[in-house]
Amino acid sequence: MIRRLKATKLTENVRLMENLPINKRYYTISEVARLFDVSIPKLRFWEENFPSLKIERDKSGDRKFTRKDIEHLQMIYELVEEKRLTLEGARKYIKNKEHKIQENAQYIAQLQQVRAFLLVLREKVAETGKEDSEDELGEEYPISSAP
Repeated sequence: MIRRLKATKLTENVRLMENLPINKRYYTISEVARLFDVSIPKLRFWEENFPSLKIERDKSGDRKFTRKDIEHLQMIYELVEEKRLTLEGARKYIKNKEHKIQENAQYIAQLQQVRAFLLVLREKVAETGKEDSEDELGEEYPISSAP
């Protein structure tokens, strides 16, 4: 029963996030606490314990939460409050997720290079004709047969 209430709470939080004013760049800690229905000290605690959460501060030292910060807090909320992960488990999950994002970016860059090569190759084939290009390609890029 408690988990169901928590899930409903998060669904309501997501709806609230969608209703946040788009033209507003920063949100106060009290606005964010109301959004997630958690205490202000809990938000401060999460900020201290999750190095990936970097909240900017204004000249007077007040925290300024961006939409990106709120999305990150939503992930922390799901991991800690709903999935009941420990703080260390949630940190590892977030760190692993960030690592996967970087790894995927590398794969995307490699695939873009392959795509560019294939586009150049297609142009060469179109220019020289199919029979001539097969001979040239065979010498430059031998195709190995798959087992």
